[in-house]
Amino acid sequence: MKWADVRQAFPEQWVLIEAVRVHTDEKSERILDEVAPLKKFTNSPGAMKAYQEIHREDPRRELYVLHTRRKEPNIIEKKWVGVRQ
Repeated sequence: MKWADVRQAFPEQWVLIEAVRVHTDEKSERILDEVAPLKKFTNSPGAMKAYQEIHREDPRRELYVLHTRRKEPNIIEKKWVGVRQ
């Protein structure tokens, strides 16, 4: 699905989505070419809890919690430097 399709299918909702096909442009913005909506929510705390549960099981999955009022996701990729514990 495209982000526009998610917005249309779930108007005024928080959605937990997984990036299926994605790339980073020259300005370090993640471009979501194709996403899979996993769950919809009426509030952000519920969406974040679901995100944490799925991320804990498989941290390699690229998940996002977004509100469908956003016309574009506008996700900026940040490079981490240092050691993770």
